[in-house]
Amino acid sequence: MVATAPLQVLLFRRTDDKDLTPVADAIVSAFQGSTDPKGYLAAGAGVSVTPELFEEAPIFPVGTKLDAACHTLVIVLVGRAFHRALHNADDATLRNWLSNCWAHVDQSADRHRMLVFPVEESMARDFSGLSGLDSLQIWPLHKFDEYALQSTMVALLALHEAHRLLALSLERRSSDGQSYGRLRFFISHAKIDALPLARALKDLIHRIPWLRSFYDADDLLPGMNWKRELEQGVASSLIIVLRTDIYDTRYWCQQEITWADQYGTPAVLVDARTALNNESSALPFTRLPIARVPDGNLMRILSIALREGVKYLLFKRRAEEMKLNGPLPRNVALRVFSYPPSMRALLHACRSLQSANLPEATQKVILYPDPPLPEGEREAALALLDRHAPKTTMLVTPQTLIANFG
Repeated sequence: MVATAPLQVLLFRRTDDKDLTPVADAIVSAFQGSTDPKGYLAAGAGVSVTPELFEEAPIFPVGTKLDAACHTLVIVLVGRAFHRALHNADDATLRNWLSNCWAHVDQSADRHRMLVFPVEESMARDFSGLSGLDSLQIWPLHKFDEYALQSTMVALLALHEAHRLLALSLERRSSDGQSYGRLRFFISHAKIDALPLARALKDLIHRIPWLRSFYDADDLLPGMNWKRELEQGVASSLIIVLRTDIYDTRYWCQQEITWADQYGTPAVLVDARTALNNESSALPFTRLPIARVPDGNLMRILSIALREGVKYLLFKRRAEEMKLNGPLPRNVALRVFSYPPSMRALLHACRSLQSANLPEATQKVILYPDPPLPEGEREAALALLDRHAPKTTMLVTPQTLIANFG
């Protein structure tokens, strides 16, 4: 049985609405990726989800279309041409489909999400006046700061809502006992030379109402075990590493990036070093995507970080779907990495499985994305498992699962 796709994005717009082209392009780039930056977004790989574009109502019934994936994010961009189509007295197909779509989304218990962005306030009022759509909260584009930032902000919100859908589902379904919770950024930085950048990034996050940050000066209250709170903050957040000239030498910076590697948390590296030459480092930076902000564009950091967070949850959601529909057995004890795990991360996973007090016969699987580890690294990983993991533990990728479970 084929596993259902974790996420699909349906984007409704009319190509005649030229003023919405930058917004549509930014949304597509955020999910699909792009070689060129769109607005203030970063270029590069997306989250391997290609939005489907619609100018008219889809031919499929609402339930069939939305439930074809584990989660569906519906985005509607309302410009003048789309507004006319919605209010066409001779053809109610589009408005009926969108009305039924909202009813299905509203009854989905947070499985799906619908976002509507009109160009003008009057279009927002008209959309809400359509039958069945009066209870849907709508944000006109002017709510998203200045015009130059609107496409970027809408794309960031779309990524955030995709993250929210996946996180809520994993809270209910995941077998690893982890709490995914609300999206939170953890800003890892050296206070001796990164305070201005860290504070600027924190202030930007706080100005965006749907985002939240962990910043130790604000989040560590009197009476807390601050070491444990820091570790838990790293384990449950999306890490933004501000790698300034001093970062690699600071003990707690080293500890935070080591925790991120150990727990397999999503992270992005902001290279803010000023030196022309830098010494090699033993810190685990290899898997982290890198952002640079010589132009001061902090939005670039957030766009890369949000994409990493969505990719992280997409793979975890895919793993849960493999348990429901194959090829993983439903009773398997599963540890999932959204990237090829380091030896430190594998050791932590092995110890976690050992301490779980599972029945000896329980099949245990450590899963990571294709391709498999290269020769040498795989042999070392298997040797580590042989010594530290329960005997029934396997290290696999989705493709190699077929050879083990058929």
